[in-house]
Amino acid sequence: MVTTKNKKGWLRIVEAALAILIIFGVLLTVVGTRQIILNGQDLSALIPPLLEEISKNVTLREKIISNDSSAIIDINFYLKERIKQPYLNYAVKICIPTEVCSLESYPTNARGDVFAAERIISSTLTQYNPKKIKIFLWRIG
Repeated sequence: MVTTKNKKGWLRIVEAALAILIIFGVLLTVVGTRQIILNGQDLSALIPPLLEEISKNVTLREKIISNDSSAIIDINFYLKERIKQPYLNYAVKICIPTEVCSLESYPTNARGDVFAAERIISSTLTQYNPKKIKIFLWRIG
């Protein structure tokens, strides 16, 4: 015959097993969600707000329109402050509006697609010399 002590022992074993299963379930959910965030994020949605910020920055606008050689360096610095994810990389091109802005070569460290968006920076108050700025964004891996 089973005594009360034996029933309590089995009950504790079942409780401990359920607790372990719950902990593993939570861990798997957290890890799975993290992978979805890293792999499922639509990178094309990140670029337009960055282009909008650049177009509103008077200093960057003037450098882009005046063909200042430091414009790319300043834009890269600007983007580095805003793109904090260590798994992302980017490139910037400035061209005339009628030309096709493209990367010289496909990034060797790209994992998956390369996303791109462009915007025309048309003028400042003192000069009209439209330029097209294009940002390329990709996951590294």
